[in-house]
Amino acid sequence: MRALLPEPKSFQYGEGTTNRFQGFNLVTIGLTNSELEVKEIADKKLWNYQDITLQVDTADSTHLDIILYDRLSGNESIEQPELFLLQGYTIKVEEAAVHIGFAHRDGYVNALSTLKQLLQRQDDGGYVLSEITILDWPSIEKRSISNTFAWYAGYGRIGFDMQLWGYEEWIEYLNICSDLKINQFNMCMYGYWPFQFDEYPETMLQDYKMKVWNEESSNWIEVAYTHPNITEEFLSRLFDYGHQLGIDFYAYIGLNSYNGGYPSINKDKRMVLPKDGKFVNDFDTLCLSKPENIAYLKASMRRIVQLGFDGIDFEESEESYWFCNCEGCGKTFMNNRTPAEAKHKANFWLLNTLYTEIKDENQDCVVGVRAWREPPLEKSVSYLQDCKNNIPEDVVLFWAPGLYVSDDEFPKWVDVFGKERIWARDTEANAVAATMGRLMRIFKSNVIRAEEETNHQYIEKDIDMHIDSVKHQVRGINGYMFEWYGYFLNLYSHSYYGWGSDKGAETFYRHSVEAVFGPELVDDILYVQQNMLTIHESQLNIFPTEFPFLRNKVNENDIPVIKQAIADWPNIGAKIRKVKEELRKDEQLKVYVKHFEKIENSHERNRIIYDLALTSIAYDSAATLDEKRKYLLEMDSLNEQDFSLVKQTYFDVNPVDETGTPSCMYPYHELKRVIHNELYPDKRDDRQIFLGVEALGWLWL
Repeated sequence: MRALLPEPKSFQYGEGTTNRFQGFNLVTIGLTNSELEVKEIADKKLWNYQDITLQVDTADSTHLDIILYDRLSGNESIEQPELFLLQGYTIKVEEAAVHIGFAHRDGYVNALSTLKQLLQRQDDGGYVLSEITILDWPSIEKRSISNTFAWYAGYGRIGFDMQLWGYEEWIEYLNICSDLKINQFNMCMYGYWPFQFDEYPETMLQDYKMKVWNEESSNWIEVAYTHPNITEEFLSRLFDYGHQLGIDFYAYIGLNSYNGGYPSINKDKRMVLPKDGKFVNDFDTLCLSKPENIAYLKASMRRIVQLGFDGIDFEESEESYWFCNCEGCGKTFMNNRTPAEAKHKANFWLLNTLYTEIKDENQDCVVGVRAWREPPLEKSVSYLQDCKNNIPEDVVLFWAPGLYVSDDEFPKWVDVFGKERIWARDTEANAVAATMGRLMRIFKSNVIRAEEETNHQYIEKDIDMHIDSVKHQVRGINGYMFEWYGYFLNLYSHSYYGWGSDKGAETFYRHSVEAVFGPELVDDILYVQQNMLTIHESQLNIFPTEFPFLRNKVNENDIPVIKQAIADWPNIGAKIRKVKEELRKDEQLKVYVKHFEKIENSHERNRIIYDLALTSIAYDSAATLDEKRKYLLEMDSLNEQDFSLVKQTYFDVNPVDETGTPSCMYPYHELKRVIHNELYPDKRDDRQIFLGVEALGWLWL
């Protein structure tokens, strides 16, 4: 029988199937809640089965009866009866009918998510369902994922992947997540605001000048970009759609960092850098001694609440090496404190200030925070207690430690704050992958000498933390999905382990891929994803810019691994093409074609980057200037070939420098600069291009 994702707590397959059917007849005689929109919800859940028709209380031979009951029995044996009542369900599939029990709407939604996985299309038309009995509920109430609605927009980039989506793309993604029983979206909005904000219109992601590659005539064209949600507002419709499926929406924004375009535009409103420091990341934070800055932040919070978000998740900047050096902040916040202590002092005050503003606008809007993430990562109980005492008692935590700390650290946070206030961990593997310039990084096996890296955020660590969160019975888990295309396995892990499974990672990989793609494709898909070796262009010794997420530089010892990757490259490519063609033929799976187009582009780039790495190693050991020049010219050519595949495929590929600190997520520009400085010293360019502003606060790694 086909695997189910996430796996139900208790299920037993029968020996047969239902009668063949063309649609479902929803039988409502067992419902006491007449307001439950059973057909509207079922219509949404069958988003990718448009040929299955629905009717209500109208029996005929072509429609299988689904008999609904809004009550549950047997919960005396359930380990978590509250969650069973809130989101649990029962299913019994028999030859002539399906029986579904639930106590609340969310249970009904979850039951339909499972039921549609049992569908078997028949060669002669119609469907059958496997006979099965299911008793199911989640182990975690809040199963959220963090998505990017705008990520450092106007500061380090303009947008990629889901940041460029309109309503239809978001609905498709939301439906996939709902099928996996995800019930909360944290919408990251870093940078210029991706919504209408008439009070401060200059802070919106609207008419932003950028250059895009025009393949038709092989030239760069300047365009004025506007976020899709500003061009045609759709957030309100997305919220309505998601709410009917039990999905909440939280605004994931900075607590005085990257709040709209205001800090970028108003350079005199920023925090003041130390005079003797070499810091370059002053462009995102506002001086809290200026009343006009506080007024702006308050207005921004009011506007975000007015948009209809169910909650706001504030992220405190991880920068802890400097704080505002203006006279006012010195007196109010520094006052014999370290920069990190001053930051927390200021942010405690700011959080309480904005909390009041939010609650005045909507008392039911939940407030959460991601904070206290700088070294030392292991905190004392007294430190955590002080943090707890300085924030409102109903503020929840969207970050708790899991990496770079002992196993004793997370329980401290649970004990101090209480498990009801823990809604997330440090499960950011996909967020780190999203900094790689559209290359693939899921597993440790994708990274050269992964055990030597200072950053350990891979899918394996996310899984460990999800299992541990369930063990401690905290309120929620959060999984990062900052990049979607190519990274479906990350989403599956948040679904599978957030629901409560504790099976080993290798078992999960096979189970989840088989559940979605079927047994015929599982081996090829896993081989591709686990065996792609990704070398980031910043890993060449000549590349000077600090990139904390991949610090290893390639050297002679890596040559055998690189040559093995070159030897396996045709095999991986053949598997990618095979999978892609099979997906195109399948009505339900064709939504994944774009994933494998992206994976294929990464794979094509990998082959060029392998040669680039080998040439870089040869350059490092070259004995003469002529040899060095030869290898520099080869690297320059390979860098251009790599970027050619980038600019032909992706929209936002050039540095953004409006802040005064040039930044780009593709290493091409900085690599070209340093190579050309060596080749043409008389035309030297000393303006460094940083590898994504998100990296600047993590240089302590």
